[in-house]
Amino acid sequence: MGNLGEPFNQGGSVCVRINDNNSGYFGVGKGLRQGDPLSPLLFNLVVDVFTRMLMKAARFNLIEGLLPEVLEGGIISLQYADDTLLFLKNDIQQARHFKFLLVCFEHLSGMKINYHKSDLMTLNLDEDEQNALARLFCCNISTFPIKYLGVPLHYSKLKREHIQPVIDKMIKRIAGWKGRLLSSAGKLTLLKSCLASIPVYLLSVIKFPKWAIEHINSQMANFLWHDAEGNYKYHLSNWQSLAQKKEHGGWGIPDMSNMNLCLLASWINRYHLGDNMI
Repeated sequence: MGNLGEPFNQGGSVCVRINDNNSGYFGVGKGLRQGDPLSPLLFNLVVDVFTRMLMKAARFNLIEGLLPEVLEGGIISLQYADDTLLFLKNDIQQARHFKFLLVCFEHLSGMKINYHKSDLMTLNLDEDEQNALARLFCCNISTFPIKYLGVPLHYSKLKREHIQPVIDKMIKRIAGWKGRLLSSAGKLTLLKSCLASIPVYLLSVIKFPKWAIEHINSQMANFLWHDAEGNYKYHLSNWQSLAQKKEHGGWGIPDMSNMNLCLLASWINRYHLGDNMI
């Protein structure tokens, strides 16, 4: 997992390189600053060459990713803007080929890979093998779980302390003090908008445990009925009834458990039953 580089900021001088020939340096009047919406697009146009380099190297058996039985050559890279995950089979010779490709990409693109911001994570390797790979790539050794694009990732079951911050962030949006300032229709709208915006991304990646679903449902029910701490109020209907569609007598609040299963099942439909490739 690492940072492959950053687009240039406004200021300084640049030149154009065509067929190994550099033009004269000239100042730039306009450019892309950090955080500019076009900045990730510019980066992707450049780093797409790196992805094609990896794919070509895999075709010539210079490197091999993970799960070659799923995808020819294996899964080698996953990328979102400049957040990149690179996968490699445990083979020191292939690792050297991989490092050579990284060096080639630096020279071709003019971008510099920040190895100090990159981490090496291994599975089922002893300490000597880890250290050998870390010295080769000049990066730090890290361990799971890691957070990628805001999602905690682990090769085994996530523990409660890994999921609890995600749950707390969602519950914070439906704090009790907000319920006192809203009408019933306003609270219902806020619940639906929260379910439609905040948790969908995480629910499509992580199978939420039963305790997390029940905890979130309980907090949403308390918010809806203004059942604050020290101010107990009866809930006029159970949550499962409210989570049904309006035509079935409910209030149309999405059921998080069913939503979680449907979002996870959509990956099966996309990659195994459809025509899309990974």
